[in-house]
Amino acid sequence: MTYDFVVNTENVNEYKFRVLTSGIDYQQYLRNPVVLYIHTRENKDDENRGSEVVGRCIALKVKGTDLIATIEFDEEDPFAKKIAGKVQRGYLRMTSIYADVIETSMDSELILEGQLYATVTKSKLVEISIVPIGGNDDALKLSKFGFDPVKLNKVNTNKTENMSNFKTIAIALSLGADADESAIIQTFQTVKLAKETAEAKVKDLETKITQLAKDEGTSLIEKVISLGLMNEALKAVQLSAYEADPIGQKAILSKLITDHESEAGKNGNHTVIKEVVLKGKTAFGAVTDTEETFDYLQKFDTVKLGKIRDEDPTKYTQLAKDYANGVRHPEKK
Repeated sequence: MTYDFVVNTENVNEYKFRVLTSGIDYQQYLRNPVVLYIHTRENKDDENRGSEVVGRCIALKVKGTDLIATIEFDEEDPFAKKIAGKVQRGYLRMTSIYADVIETSMDSELILEGQLYATVTKSKLVEISIVPIGGNDDALKLSKFGFDPVKLNKVNTNKTENMSNFKTIAIALSLGADADESAIIQTFQTVKLAKETAEAKVKDLETKITQLAKDEGTSLIEKVISLGLMNEALKAVQLSAYEADPIGQKAILSKLITDHESEAGKNGNHTVIKEVVLKGKTAFGAVTDTEETFDYLQKFDTVKLGKIRDEDPTKYTQLAKDYANGVRHPEKK
């Protein structure tokens, strides 16, 4: 009769290390696939202990990360038959493997939570034993070059955490997970230099855009002044307004120029509009009895117009818009 046993998994065992199933070499073992009882190799010929070999492994297969052994017991041997009976009745359920350690690793990617010792990455299977009590399903008794126990290196948890952080940073920087500290630092320096260069370019571009806007505003304001639509004394005030709101001020100044040029080309219409203005009304019918108009202030009270610009920008903008829309103050008698 045969029975299947999980002889190894890659979980952390109670001894706080783990063995990679993929790294277990069992080819040599299958040439002499002995199954012992609790790793005993001494031959005690009594009723409680017969031959050390209680069976044989007739198949080994890997399922995921589990190594599964199919074990056949020697029922011609009284002790082996006794062990087989306990397995059949469910009194014995565990196995343990005995292996020579070939390689171990402290790589943080191979260290799981709760692991205190290095991961066994390569090993050579020597024997499988039936055991009444194992550390857990992963329980291993390790040996190398004879029967001396192997001492696994203890994991430096702080170092492991730092290594894990380095790998996270490396991946975030589009480097390989195995990038070392110097590569990460070099990449950071490259990124920092690129950032500083980009910021310098942006600052330079902003300066150029600001200067272009200032030049454009100066040109528009000078043209408005040359057309007699604004007093020279208001140039600085108007330029400050333009720098604060280039889009809005450009629209206002451009309309002033366009309307003026349009009116200059319409002699008849210009005369009618002027007559309406002289009667104290705008082309849109709005009464302009008050002296609070852009037209009046720029002609007769530039100081007050400058004060409105500084203290009440909203009112100043509205006056300028009204002026652009044709609002004029009656001429002084």
